[in-house]
Amino acid sequence: MIDKKIIALEEKVAFLQNMVDDLNMTVFRQGENIEKLKLRVKETNEKLLNQNESFSENSSTLNNKPPHY
Repeated sequence: MIDKKIIALEEKVAFLQNMVDDLNMTVFRQGENIEKLKLRVKETNEKLLNQNESFSENSSTLNNKPPHY
């Protein structure tokens, strides 16, 4: 009787250990994805800043009126 209880507990522990391992792998993959997304957001922000700077430079030359105005 005690042996059956021990075996049942060992089965539950093995199942829980497998579940924890699966969850750890999921968290690890999500961490990788988050890092990739952070990099993409940083690159996108840099591109936007560069575009804004170039737009500002172009618009300032376009808004300059000739001296006779």
